[in-house]
Amino acid sequence: MDRRNFLKASLIGAGALTLSGAGAPPAFAARKKNVPSAIQPQGWVSEPSRKIPVVASVDLVVVGGGPAGVSAAISAARNGISVLLLERYAFLGGLWTGGLVLPVLSTHGLDQAGEWTKCIYGFAHELCSRLFDMGMALNPKDPTADPEAAKYVMEQMIQEAGVQVIYNSTAADVLMSGNRITAVVLETQAGRLAVNTKAVVDASGDGDVMAWSGEDFYQIRYPIGAMWRVGGIAENMKGGTRTPIPGVRVMHSGGVPDLDGLDVFNNTKVWMQLRQEMWERTGKLRSREGGENAFLLETPPQMGVRITRVLKPVRSVTLEESMHYTSYPDSIGMSGGSNTIKYKGQSIKKKERPVWQIPYGAIVPKKVKNLLVAGRCFGFDEGLVWDAREIGTCFVTGQAAGNAAALAVLNRCSVQDVDVASLQKLLKDQNAKLSL
Repeated sequence: MDRRNFLKASLIGAGALTLSGAGAPPAFAARKKNVPSAIQPQGWVSEPSRKIPVVASVDLVVVGGGPAGVSAAISAARNGISVLLLERYAFLGGLWTGGLVLPVLSTHGLDQAGEWTKCIYGFAHELCSRLFDMGMALNPKDPTADPEAAKYVMEQMIQEAGVQVIYNSTAADVLMSGNRITAVVLETQAGRLAVNTKAVVDASGDGDVMAWSGEDFYQIRYPIGAMWRVGGIAENMKGGTRTPIPGVRVMHSGGVPDLDGLDVFNNTKVWMQLRQEMWERTGKLRSREGGENAFLLETPPQMGVRITRVLKPVRSVTLEESMHYTSYPDSIGMSGGSNTIKYKGQSIKKKERPVWQIPYGAIVPKKVKNLLVAGRCFGFDEGLVWDAREIGTCFVTGQAAGNAAALAVLNRCSVQDVDVASLQKLLKDQNAKLSL
């Protein structure tokens, strides 16, 4: 190698791993704001430029295969557009199945006549009805599903709708052209790949896509807990949540309070702590009447991170509004109460919680023209966290986001310019409940 080629190779090698502070390349420096708040960088490296193979071009990419992502993907595909769903695990359902958060909460609320009323229908009702027909769900109010049956039914519905899925794929970035997302970059067993797209639904749970795309959000610290399944439980034993499988119950840990769910170092420690708690508490069941034969059946593959990033949308929904039957002209669905909450210094029990509407503006970002946000990271104030993050509410926002994305693609308009009346008609035709 001559001196010129040696210097060229040396410079390329140095550029491939460069610690950078104030002297970071402008394009990379602009990305620093997306580092999770709990992470304290010890420096920066510049990743060398490389070509990423494009493996698909679709109308819509849905990031995240939890309740919001599944309902978004299926709802969009039923409108005739091409949909690709990215899921980091090898199954669907997110925290519902992988986190063993089996009860579908927030399905009922108090109506203005004082009656405890079902308010979530649409896709959630369709899916749960299939599970009831199989004998794999209990309780018409706040249904409790069997996780394996739920995975099976969701995959059947995904295939029926013609949605393409890539399992074991983690969205890692987005490529932008102005204020539009043009491609989603993903990490897979085959390496880093890219998918060209006309629109994106961020159902990642942590708002990953909205953060990468430069949307505004706020972040909440919240307890991280876990649920797990135990077997060998007698029917007369108190405690836990019954499941469709006789002798199997779901146990719950409130977990560790006030945590940053994006802190990967601390989350690992918490996960080990929770796993130890699951083992020890299951052992203690054997000293109780009806629990003599208890055994640890399953610890969840997914940690119970309840909330992290929340979108600052076109129109946020608030706890105050939810307590007074606020009506929105752009309503896309309803939700109910899931547990006791604090409101103006008082404890309001679940069955005292009013039903509440979700406006379309709550899933619409202010800046990016082809992005919608569904699931626990759509736009609401911190007082509504308990209900807004529940499985039932995730189904509602996902169904709306999928239909809205399809309308935006088919009409070649931005998500901000989707005709709300057309969206509402689609949702009503799909048996969604938009108002009482």
